[in-house]
Amino acid sequence: MTKKVLIVSGIVLGVIALSVGIVMLENNQARTGLVGEVGPGKYSAPGSLGVPDLGFSNPLGKDFKSRAQDSVENEIYSETVPSETFSAPLPQAEKKVIKTGNLFLKVDSAERASREIGEIARSNGGEVFSSNFFQGSGKNVKNGNVTVKVPVGNFEKAYSEIKKVANLVVRESTSGQDVTEEFVDLEAQLKNKKVEEEAFLKIMEKAEKIQDILDVQTELSRVRGEIEMLEGRKKFLSSQTDMSTIVVSLSEDAVISVTDKWRPLQVAKESVSVLIKKIQDFADFLIRLIILVVPIFVLYAVLVFVLYLIGRGIYNKFRKQ
Repeated sequence: MTKKVLIVSGIVLGVIALSVGIVMLENNQARTGLVGEVGPGKYSAPGSLGVPDLGFSNPLGKDFKSRAQDSVENEIYSETVPSETFSAPLPQAEKKVIKTGNLFLKVDSAERASREIGEIARSNGGEVFSSNFFQGSGKNVKNGNVTVKVPVGNFEKAYSEIKKVANLVVRESTSGQDVTEEFVDLEAQLKNKKVEEEAFLKIMEKAEKIQDILDVQTELSRVRGEIEMLEGRKKFLSSQTDMSTIVVSLSEDAVISVTDKWRPLQVAKESVSVLIKKIQDFADFLIRLIILVVPIFVLYAVLVFVLYLIGRGIYNKFRKQ
């Protein structure tokens, strides 16, 4: 009996020791990357450090999209995060600022002021972007707006010269919007998207199946569309930061001017015409009074007289009783 117990105990201890040894061996091999895991969606070659093979003839697993995505991510990471990134200081980004100015000016002539503002803009390397004018509330007053764009370096100079056109600067303001961070972010996204595009092109060269080719073309269309959107936004920001905007509102001072000659004979004719019109209106009033009002007044008077007679007869009768 004691012999059997010792045999069973030895077997159990041997199994436990063997299990512990297998587990330790697997953990050690997993850490060193010496054992590849073969199965659906997972594979790696010994010594590959987990980087998947870019080929499409591998029979061991991953579908096309997973392999393509891993390839693209590895390509982007290798391009955008070089080994010297953390040892060398990052270059300082160029400042990108959108400058805008607003002026409200009182001038003698809105048209002349508009021409002078256009000349100032052109002399500073800019141009008139838009202009519009309209007649103000006063008969001889014209108002309008002129929008000019000038290089950012000439903003202060052009702004100061435009103010000299006015008789009075009613209101003025300037503002700036720093878009440096957005600009740098756009450049980084563009770089990543272009690396991603190149990675998909490399994958396309190795694709053999029609479905793989179609999948790559779909991804390429997506990436190129995103690149166009980012480039468009970057171009817009560049145009806004390279050229500043000045919006000028113009209002003319009121001008008193005599445009008609004095014509007393015409005034007399007009006065006689008005007098005749008034006499005609008075005659019309008399005619309506005689034809309409007088007969109605007579009828009311007769009715009142009849009622008076009836009332007086009733009163006399009661008084006699």
